[in-house]
Amino acid sequence: MNWKLIVKDKANQPEKGTYTDWKEQIAEECFFQCIYCSINEAQFGGIDHYHIEHYKPKSIERFKALENDICNLFYSCPICNRFKSNDWPNDADDLDIICYPDPSEYNYSELFEVSSDDYKVNGKYVSTRYMTERLYLNRPQLLYERRETVLQQRAENVTKAIEALQEMIDTQELLKESNKGVIELLKTTQKRNNIRPYKLAEIRK
Repeated sequence: MNWKLIVKDKANQPEKGTYTDWKEQIAEECFFQCIYCSINEAQFGGIDHYHIEHYKPKSIERFKALENDICNLFYSCPICNRFKSNDWPNDADDLDIICYPDPSEYNYSELFEVSSDDYKVNGKYVSTRYMTERLYLNRPQLLYERRETVLQQRAENVTKAIEALQEMIDTQELLKESNKGVIELLKTTQKRNNIRPYKLAEIRK
């Protein structure tokens, strides 16, 4: 997962328009990825298919004044946005109770851990375990995305290792090591090719 701390500043509040006019600014502030699952907008066809997320739901009466507050506006994929909807368990900002940690206060990378075996995320706190269940952060397409990221990194590492070995090859033994690296890269690439794309039924879970 590639979460990042989202920097929010009142000084960046646009002077004109409403939140629907500020989508590009919000997307850039959020690194063009969903604040909850960290999937880049490119995986959904770009900015037109991503949503502006009211961290504190605008449908809740006491938060109506925050509807156009830039510090309450984030970026999310349509799936996480739909699962969160107007859910707001409480106003407390305590990681050890059920709540949504403020993405402008916490780097989610420090609140979750990802299994290297099955690519599932696990919340380190009560709040993030709740988020994992509520937002289905282990839905199939996210597992595929995480596996793709890991395998891509492995492929890059193997490629670099092969290049380094090939520069040093002057014996038969080193040549064998290089060939082993080539075989490993081919296996890794094959695994990546076996990752299938999303199915509509999974996205609509």
